[in-house]
Amino acid sequence: MSYSKHILSLSLLLYALVIFSGCGSDTTPTPIDTNEPEPNTEFAPVGTSSTLDFGTWNLEWFGDTSRGPSDENLQLDNVSFVISGLDLDIWSVQEVTSTSHFNDLLDSLEGYEGFLANDPIVQSDSAYYEDFGNNEQKVGLIYKPELITVNSAQPILTDYDYEFAGRPPLEVQLTASIGDESADIVAILIHAKCCTDNEDYDRKLAAANALKSYLDTTWPDAHVMVFGDFNDDIDESISSGRESVYKAFVDDSDDYVFPTKTLSDNNISSTTGYPDVIDHHLNSNELYSFYVDESVMSFQPEDYVPNYESTTSDHYPVLTRYSLIQN
Repeated sequence: MSYSKHILSLSLLLYALVIFSGCGSDTTPTPIDTNEPEPNTEFAPVGTSSTLDFGTWNLEWFGDTSRGPSDENLQLDNVSFVISGLDLDIWSVQEVTSTSHFNDLLDSLEGYEGFLANDPIVQSDSAYYEDFGNNEQKVGLIYKPELITVNSAQPILTDYDYEFAGRPPLEVQLTASIGDESADIVAILIHAKCCTDNEDYDRKLAAANALKSYLDTTWPDAHVMVFGDFNDDIDESISSGRESVYKAFVDDSDDYVFPTKTLSDNNISSTTGYPDVIDHHLNSNELYSFYVDESVMSFQPEDYVPNYESTTSDHYPVLTRYSLIQN
């Protein structure tokens, strides 16, 4: 073969290889994605423009680097994602340890303000929430100032500090406005004593009875919402074989209603690890007259937040809605 023919044959071979390689897939193979799936950011909001929408959520050691979810920044991002997406008007949150972390959460939430139980806005006795180098579990309020005006805030039942495990309820008097309608509401943020042994039960029972006596005498005709981590169910106690520590409220159905009883009756849990409902909304009969039927929900975000239990909380947000137009 002549030199020129050799060069021609080699050129044709190279051209054929180029053409052959171009006849395969027109994209490079996609590598296997070993990362966690991205959250689904498209879940529909629960809050509406015509209703007053309440949520409670135990944020599991929020801001504590040694307990609860280990990645504090990821936990903050997930909490912000859920609160923003649900678009409720007012939240009771529990187990917030770090004030600065809470403030970072507020900064991430467009259209919301808030404060913790040891904030200067709280009148007197906020020291109950300043133990352990200010790392005590604190309750807090997150709300839309466009709709909610906070008139006052103070701890109550401080004589029962032990029974409430060092977390006396925080009472917030506020005015809510939806369109042309408004209502004065007494919102009480609660994080009751945990656990199930006899001493735990007795302390929770004493605290629950003290709360009922306080509401009966102080706010007999008010629109009252008690919402938070009650640490007991209301059909029966989480302490095996015992009645709910909140039975006095359940029995007084003329004056008080738990919208969350629907969850208990239907075996819909408010935590990731147990079948019970321990996160509740308790209404006075005056507020319950505004309740939107069947609006109670235990929002379970596993479809939207990867590894929810380990990254975000062992509790679910629990929600209810109210129309300020009397039913």
